[in-house]
Amino acid sequence: MSEGMVGFYTANPFKIEVQAIERHAELTVLRMEIMTTATTNTAGAFGYGTMQTSFARFRLLDPIGRKIYFTLREKDSNGDAFGTRNRTAAADYPEDFVPGVRYPVEVYFPPLPAAAKAMSIVPDLPMGPMTGIPVTDGGAEPAARERGSSEMPKTGDTFQWPVVAPGGEIWSGVSDANELVETPVKTTTQAGDTETIGLRTDVLFTFDRARLSTKAAAVLDDVVEETRRRADLAKPPITITGHTDNKGDDDYNQTLSVKRAEAVRQYLAAKLGSDYQYRPEGKGEREPIAKNDKRDGSDNPAGRARNRRVEISYSIKQQGPDVTSTTSPSTDQVRGSTVAPASFRADPGGRVASFTWSFKNRADQLKVDVLPIYRDGA
Repeated sequence: MSEGMVGFYTANPFKIEVQAIERHAELTVLRMEIMTTATTNTAGAFGYGTMQTSFARFRLLDPIGRKIYFTLREKDSNGDAFGTRNRTAAADYPEDFVPGVRYPVEVYFPPLPAAAKAMSIVPDLPMGPMTGIPVTDGGAEPAARERGSSEMPKTGDTFQWPVVAPGGEIWSGVSDANELVETPVKTTTQAGDTETIGLRTDVLFTFDRARLSTKAAAVLDDVVEETRRRADLAKPPITITGHTDNKGDDDYNQTLSVKRAEAVRQYLAAKLGSDYQYRPEGKGEREPIAKNDKRDGSDNPAGRARNRRVEISYSIKQQGPDVTSTTSPSTDQVRGSTVAPASFRADPGGRVASFTWSFKNRADQLKVDVLPIYRDGA
């Protein structure tokens, strides 16, 4: 169960009680009961505009498989979600939540893999996620249902809004949940089963040169250990890609990026050995990750520094969802799928920090309390 403020333009207090996340052959069913905790009627749009009649704003997160599942919707991503829809008896328009009334809600998602044992519910709403919800198999198959009554419910009732089963043209959305770890020296990103380590060439090379600097060894030795631990030998190659900023001639930058990628390849090959396959390449200035120039056209040294980089990419070894870490936590040991999903937390924990914030120098301020941060699986 979770309680919080729900809304975008305006927010109202709600309580959400999860009954089940059910795995079926063709879809997944999230079953909940929702009620307002306000003392007066609350807008039925669930905080997202007057015509919001479905519960499309819920999402499921698989923190081990690194997938985000979106509700099944009519026709496209902007369509109404299949499942419960808050509609009046006479029109396609949401009616208010009545205090003290329990509203059963079903929302449908794409099917989950058999390996998914627990999911997190992450609403696209200003309320906390619900973690560690077990996935059960079977249950009643989703079925269309009529609105429970044409009358408005009263306090103490359990009221059934109409339920629309999936049919016709169905939009289904599943996205990767990508990992990003950034330090002043390097960035590590994971998208799907590919991990990419980005190294600042200012650390590896002297200016305008392709010979490794004296301080490059310490940085590359860390990359060697991470690559040995995480790269999948069965899925070659390790790709080393050089990038430059936009200073200088295009052909010169292309040549320099290739030479720098080759220098890094030679170092990795000497340390990792011949069991790995390598593919060095250069992209010159063609794929910047930051602006080389500021909006007024002047030079942007910080952006150019980010663009001068060498990226090492490889397919990672796949670990099963039952693998757990038995060592003390550190940045390396908790990354990836070595940590179980977070258990459910009814209490998010006490305040660990706070600050005040004003918008565009307005006189009124907001007080922001920071609650504890915790890791949810991968």
